[in-house]
Amino acid sequence: MENSLAIEGPLARTLPLPTVLDNIRQQIDPSPLIRIRDMSVCYRGALGDCDVEVLSGVNLDIGQGEFHVILGPSGCGKSTLLNVIVGLLNHTGGEVGVAGRPITRPGRDRGLIFQNADAAIFPWLTVLENVEFGLRMSGTKRQVRREQARKFIRLVGLEGHEKKFPRELSGGMKQRTQIARLLANDSDILVMDEPFGALDAHTRRVMQNELVRMWIETKKTIIFVTHDIIESLLLGQRIHIMSQAPQANIHKTYETGMEYPRSETLPRFTELLSTIQGHFDFGGGI
Repeated sequence: MENSLAIEGPLARTLPLPTVLDNIRQQIDPSPLIRIRDMSVCYRGALGDCDVEVLSGVNLDIGQGEFHVILGPSGCGKSTLLNVIVGLLNHTGGEVGVAGRPITRPGRDRGLIFQNADAAIFPWLTVLENVEFGLRMSGTKRQVRREQARKFIRLVGLEGHEKKFPRELSGGMKQRTQIARLLANDSDILVMDEPFGALDAHTRRVMQNELVRMWIETKKTIIFVTHDIIESLLLGQRIHIMSQAPQANIHKTYETGMEYPRSETLPRFTELLSTIQGHFDFGGGI
């Protein structure tokens, strides 16, 4: 068999070569891209003591190229967790690292996408200028950054809109602009804080499908926060349910195990929807 490797012995079988190579890579480097162990975040009072422990005992592993969803109600600490991963907020206990290095500050390897795109893109710049902004700040030559920016503008479906200003764009187009800018900056990890929450239902579904397509094409690592169970099931490979704050942590993790694109009529989809909804309807220990 072409592109395969025969395994001899009592468990003799023929495996596809990519599968064998993936297994070898995992044995060589089993460590996750993002590793969080017993992490806590305290908001300190006037005397410097721990006034409120928002997060406590958070443990999370995220591998290269994976799509993880953080799910939970408002106020449970989802955004706090994202801010720690991005480096905008320091944790007060435990370990948080990316690629084996402690996270102590923001880095170009981690890009944050906000729910409100108006707060992230510059109103005085066109779509093209917004997308190439980070490259311009890093000193990339004009021709190179223009080519790079146009590449990702095409990828997010904004070709033909390069000369428009944000005031001329719909909410979905603004979010596409924000995503294209982070992709142009070549961030390995895209951290998304309820990015589609302000969109209408139709635009939101379109953007969900587009995000999955872009993720498959770019092989980026995505951490996506939402309080919408259906959205989490449409997008994530793994769904992490957070407990209530204070002292919130990862209460439960589900492997979705579904191919893309996904339908709400799939038996696995309806099974997980019912199970996860139970955590919020009946407490489920949250």
